[in-house]
Amino acid sequence: MDLMTDVEITIRQAIPQDAAELLRFWREEVVPCDLLETDEFAADIPEAMMAQELADIYESANNLLLVAWADSELIGYLRIAAPDSKQRGHVGELGIIIAQGYRHQGLGQILMDEALTWVATDSDLKRVELYVQKRNLPAQKLYQQFEFVTEGELPQSFCSREGELLTTILMARLF
Repeated sequence: MDLMTDVEITIRQAIPQDAAELLRFWREEVVPCDLLETDEFAADIPEAMMAQELADIYESANNLLLVAWADSELIGYLRIAAPDSKQRGHVGELGIIIAQGYRHQGLGQILMDEALTWVATDSDLKRVELYVQKRNLPAQKLYQQFEFVTEGELPQSFCSREGELLTTILMARLF
Protein backbone atom coordinates (compact mmCIF):
# COMPACT_ATOMS: atom_id res chain seq x y z
CA MET A 1 0.00 0.00 0.00
CA ASP A 2 1.36 3.40 -0.96
CA LEU A 3 0.39 5.66 1.92
CA MET A 4 2.00 8.71 0.33
CA THR A 5 -0.63 8.84 -2.44
CA ASP A 6 -3.50 8.84 0.07
CA VAL A 7 -2.48 12.01 1.97
CA GLU A 8 -0.96 15.40 1.36
CA ILE A 9 2.77 15.40 2.18
CA THR A 10 4.42 18.64 3.31
CA ILE A 11 8.18 19.16 3.79
CA ARG A 12 9.40 22.22 5.69
CA GLN A 13 11.84 23.39 8.33
CA ALA A 14 10.86 22.55 11.88
CA ILE A 15 9.55 25.39 14.04
CA PRO A 16 9.02 25.62 17.83
CA GLN A 17 5.32 24.78 17.45
CA ASP A 18 6.36 21.30 16.22
CA ALA A 19 7.81 20.35 19.62
CA ALA A 20 4.94 18.20 20.91
CA GLU A 21 4.57 16.24 17.68
CA LEU A 22 8.34 15.79 17.38
CA LEU A 23 8.48 14.37 20.90
CA ARG A 24 5.62 11.99 20.06
CA PHE A 25 7.42 10.90 16.89
CA TRP A 26 10.66 10.39 18.83
CA ARG A 27 8.91 8.15 21.39
CA GLU A 28 6.95 6.11 18.80
CA GLU A 29 9.40 5.86 15.89
CA VAL A 30 12.93 6.77 16.93
CA VAL A 31 13.36 5.10 20.33
CA PRO A 32 12.08 1.67 19.16
CA CYS A 33 14.18 1.73 15.95
CA ASP A 34 17.23 -0.54 16.21
CA LEU A 35 18.89 1.10 13.21
CA LEU A 36 19.65 4.33 15.08
CA GLU A 37 21.64 5.35 18.10
CA THR A 38 18.91 6.66 20.37
CA ASP A 39 18.40 7.71 23.90
CA GLU A 40 15.04 7.36 25.64
CA PHE A 41 15.98 10.37 27.77
CA ALA A 42 15.75 12.62 24.70
CA ALA A 43 12.10 11.61 24.24
CA ASP A 44 11.29 12.79 27.75
CA ILE A 45 12.62 16.33 27.65
CA PRO A 46 10.04 19.01 28.43
CA GLU A 47 8.14 20.36 25.44
CA ALA A 48 9.33 23.91 26.20
CA MET A 49 12.96 22.75 26.03
CA MET A 50 12.32 21.03 22.71
CA ALA A 51 10.63 24.17 21.39
CA GLN A 52 13.69 26.24 22.32
CA GLU A 53 15.98 23.71 20.63
CA LEU A 54 13.86 23.93 17.47
CA ALA A 55 14.04 27.74 17.56
CA ASP A 56 17.84 27.58 17.89
CA ILE A 57 18.13 25.18 14.95
CA TYR A 58 15.82 27.33 12.82
CA GLU A 59 17.95 30.43 13.49
CA SER A 60 21.28 28.66 12.93
CA ALA A 61 23.15 29.20 9.68
CA ASN A 62 24.63 25.69 9.55
CA ASN A 63 21.98 23.51 11.20
CA LEU A 64 18.81 22.19 9.62
CA LEU A 65 15.85 20.14 10.73
CA LEU A 66 13.40 19.25 7.98
CA VAL A 67 10.11 17.67 8.95
CA ALA A 68 7.76 15.68 6.75
CA TRP A 69 4.04 15.80 7.47
CA ALA A 70 1.19 13.64 6.20
CA ASP A 71 -1.73 15.95 6.79
CA SER A 72 -1.23 16.77 10.52
CA GLU A 73 0.96 13.78 11.44
CA LEU A 74 4.75 13.97 11.55
CA ILE A 75 6.06 11.06 9.45
CA GLY A 76 9.77 11.77 9.16
CA TYR A 77 12.62 14.15 9.64
CA LEU A 78 16.13 14.88 8.48
CA ARG A 79 18.63 16.66 10.69
CA ILE A 80 21.95 18.18 9.75
CA ALA A 81 23.86 19.22 12.86
CA ALA A 82 27.08 21.23 12.71
CA PRO A 83 29.11 22.22 15.76
CA ASP A 84 29.70 25.83 16.66
CA SER A 85 33.49 25.64 16.40
CA LYS A 86 36.07 27.05 14.04
CA GLN A 87 37.73 23.64 13.64
CA ARG A 88 34.61 21.61 12.65
CA GLY A 89 31.90 24.17 12.01
CA HIS A 90 32.08 23.41 8.28
CA VAL A 91 31.08 19.75 8.88
CA GLY A 92 27.47 18.68 9.29
CA GLU A 93 26.34 15.29 10.53
CA LEU A 94 23.21 13.97 8.85
CA GLY A 95 20.54 11.83 10.45
CA ILE A 96 17.23 10.77 8.92
CA ILE A 97 14.28 8.64 9.96
CA ILE A 98 10.99 7.90 8.25
CA ALA A 99 7.95 6.47 10.07
CA GLN A 100 7.68 2.74 9.52
CA GLY A 101 4.51 2.96 7.42
CA TYR A 102 6.07 5.49 5.02
CA ARG A 103 9.44 3.84 4.33
CA HIS A 104 10.52 2.77 0.83
CA GLN A 105 8.10 5.18 -0.88
CA GLY A 106 10.48 7.98 -1.88
CA LEU A 107 10.17 10.23 1.16
CA GLY A 108 13.83 9.75 2.09
CA GLN A 109 14.85 10.87 -1.40
CA ILE A 110 12.70 13.98 -1.12
CA LEU A 111 14.17 14.90 2.27
CA MET A 112 17.73 14.24 1.09
CA ASP A 113 17.25 16.35 -2.03
CA GLU A 114 15.83 19.27 -0.03
CA ALA A 115 18.56 19.08 2.61
CA LEU A 116 21.49 18.76 0.23
CA THR A 117 20.17 21.63 -1.88
CA TRP A 118 20.12 23.69 1.33
CA VAL A 119 23.73 22.65 2.08
CA ALA A 120 24.90 23.65 -1.41
CA THR A 121 23.04 26.96 -1.64
CA ASP A 122 22.28 28.29 1.85
CA SER A 123 24.90 27.00 4.28
CA ASP A 124 28.65 27.32 4.84
CA LEU A 125 29.04 23.55 5.15
CA LYS A 126 31.78 21.92 3.07
CA ARG A 127 31.26 18.34 4.24
CA VAL A 128 28.26 16.29 5.33
CA GLU A 129 28.91 12.96 7.01
CA LEU A 130 26.79 10.20 8.46
CA TYR A 131 27.01 6.82 10.11
CA VAL A 132 24.92 3.91 8.88
CA GLN A 133 24.80 0.33 10.03
CA LYS A 134 26.37 -2.09 7.56
CA ARG A 135 23.17 -4.20 7.64
CA ASN A 136 21.02 -1.21 6.55
CA LEU A 137 21.42 -1.69 2.80
CA PRO A 138 18.42 0.46 1.74
CA ALA A 139 19.89 3.47 3.59
CA GLN A 140 23.33 2.92 2.06
CA LYS A 141 21.77 2.81 -1.40
CA LEU A 142 19.90 6.07 -0.71
CA TYR A 143 23.09 7.83 0.41
CA GLN A 144 25.04 6.54 -2.60
CA GLN A 145 22.34 8.00 -4.89
CA PHE A 146 23.24 11.38 -3.41
CA GLU A 147 26.99 10.94 -4.01
CA PHE A 148 27.96 9.93 -0.49
CA VAL A 149 31.04 7.73 -0.47
CA THR A 150 32.15 5.18 2.07
CA GLU A 151 35.15 6.41 4.03
CA GLY A 152 35.52 3.48 6.37
CA GLU A 153 33.99 0.73 8.45
CA LEU A 154 33.87 0.79 12.23
CA PRO A 155 33.67 -2.81 13.52
CA GLN A 156 31.74 -3.41 16.74
CA SER A 157 30.73 0.25 16.93
CA PHE A 158 27.00 -0.28 17.56
CA CYS A 159 25.30 -2.58 20.05
CA SER A 160 21.86 -3.81 18.96
CA ARG A 161 18.99 -4.26 21.39
CA GLU A 162 19.85 -7.96 21.44
CA GLY A 163 23.43 -7.18 22.46
CA GLU A 164 24.99 -7.96 19.07
CA LEU A 165 28.01 -5.80 18.21
CA LEU A 166 27.54 -4.46 14.69
CA THR A 167 29.67 -2.68 12.11
CA THR A 168 28.89 0.93 11.26
CA ILE A 169 29.93 2.62 8.02
CA LEU A 170 31.13 6.24 7.85
CA MET A 171 29.93 7.92 4.65
CA ALA A 172 30.47 11.52 3.54
CA ARG A 173 29.95 13.99 0.73
CA LEU A 174 32.02 17.07 0.04
CA PHE A 175 30.59 20.37 -1.23
